[in-house]
Amino acid sequence: MDPLDIVLLFAAAILALFSRATMKRLALRRFGRANEALLEVDFWRATSGEALTRGILFVELLSWLACILLVAALASKSLVR
Repeated sequence: MDPLDIVLLFAAAILALFSRATMKRLALRRFGRANEALLEVDFWRATSGEALTRGILFVELLSWLACILLVAALASKSLVR
């Protein structure tokens, strides 16, 4: 396995968790509550039209997508060998 893929996987996971915590904190500040299961929806409503804060949502979603792709890449490399 390539060590760079593993480092990128951990970095993407940490970035996703950090952005999720930021989203939860902003949703709690604006709404007074945040539903863990629907945090993205609550956050979208709380930040109506704010480009910078909505960017946090896209960073989180893209970070999780990167995690999925990196896990798939690592799995395919280990299956081929």
